[in-house]
Parts: sequence; C-alpha cells; structure tokens
Amino acid sequence: MPELGGLHEMADIKALVLYLLKEANCILKEGQLTDVMMADGLVEYFDCTQAIEELLIAGMIDIASLEETGSYRITKQGLAVVEEYEQRLPHNVKTKTLEALRANLRQKQEDDEIFAEIKPSDSGFTVTCTVREGGETMLSYTVLVPDRKAAYYVAERFRENPSGYYQKIMEVVLDENLFRKGEQ
Repeated sequence: MPELGGLHEMADIKALVLYLLKEANCILKEGQLTDVMMADGLVEYFDCTQAIEELLIAGMIDIASLEETGSYRITKQGLAVVEEYEQRLPHNVKTKTLEALRANLRQKQEDDEIFAEIKPSDSGFTVTCTVREGGETMLSYTVLVPDRKAAYYVAERFRENPSGYYQKIMEVVLDENLFRKGEQ
C-alpha cells in the first residue's frame, strides 16, 4: 500500500505517469518509471504497471522503439490529457517525483559513461574498462585475467572508483621521471 501522501486512485497514478514522461522530455524505460514512482512510497508497483498498460491501450503513451520494448514516450494525446490532469497531483507528489526522476536520470547517465565489459577469450577473460564524458572517451583499457571470478572482481573494482583509476594511470603516463629514464 502506498505510504501516507502517496497516490491511491488509478486516475491520479496515470496522471503521474504522464507528468513524469512530460517532465523527463525523453524516453524512459519501464524500470525507470516504476523506480521513480515507487520512490518515497508514492505508488505501488502493480498500480504503476497497470497504469502504464492502460495508458498504452488508450494511446496516451507509446512504445519508443521496437528494439527496446519497455521504453516509453508520451504521445500528443497524452500531452493534451496531462495538461488537464496535472493540477490533480498534489504539489508534494510532483516535487518528490521530480527529485527521484533527476536522481534516476543522473544515475543512468553515469552508468552510460562508466562501464566495464567482460568477454571470454582463448586465454581467460578480457575486461575492458571505459570512462566517457561528453561523448569523448577519457580512458579505456583492456586487461586479460585468468577466470570469470577475476574478471568480475576487476570490473567491480573499476566501477567503484573510476576516477581513482584514471588519476593513477595519468600519473604514470605523465610522470616526467619515467620519460627521463628512457632517454639515458
């Protein structure tokens, strides 16, 4: 059951889904929608998924792409409806939802910019660790490890502190003493 101050009426929950998609101004995955709406106990999971399904059937939201089922965007019809029903939503619900949405989008952006990819190879596993910022690759390196357990360990350690790895690698790369030793 939603916590005190949460939404109970399906019409309000649908209005919140539409409000979220309008304010996000981008495609959201179903997991993002449910995470944001369930933040602070605003909506129950099953009510959220039911609202999404009913909005799809009504043509107020649409599946964003056939390749990414479970990704939604608001339609023109949905925009018209949300303009009418947005006032129904309590101010505190809108505020909490927008805060949760911003946090979710920041996390998604961070996840898109910092990642580690594990692939099997003939000699074990390769782990490619990458940091991107503003569409540019700042750091990308690949290491070979003997087994899957080591690969997951390397990937997790990188994800925990990507800026630390970047800093250490830059210190080694830019160390003038290293360059001088090579000249002697």
